[in-house]
Amino acid sequence: MLQLAFIDLRQLLDLFIQWDWSTYLADYGQPNCKYLRVNPVTALTLLEKMKDTSRKNNMFAQFRKNERDKQKLIDTVAKQLRGLISSHHS
Repeated sequence: MLQLAFIDLRQLLDLFIQWDWSTYLADYGQPNCKYLRVNPVTALTLLEKMKDTSRKNNMFAQFRKNERDKQKLIDTVAKQLRGLISSHHS
C-alpha cells in the first residue's frame, strides 16, 4: 500500500536520475509506458528549476563545453515537453 502512495514520485525520480527522456517522450501516452505516472507539466517544472539553479550556480559554465552541452540538452528536452503539453491540451 505504501509503495502505491509513492509510485508517482518514484517514477519522476527514476526519470531524472536515469535521464531517460528519450524513453519518456517516445512512450508518453502508451498504456504500459515506463513513466506512466509522470505528468509532463511536473517534469517540465522540475527541469526548468534545475536549469535556473544551474545557471545561477555556474556563472562561468558557458565557457566549459560539457556544461554548454548539458544546457543544450536540457533546453531541447524542455522544448519537447512544452510541445507534448500543448498537443495534449489541444
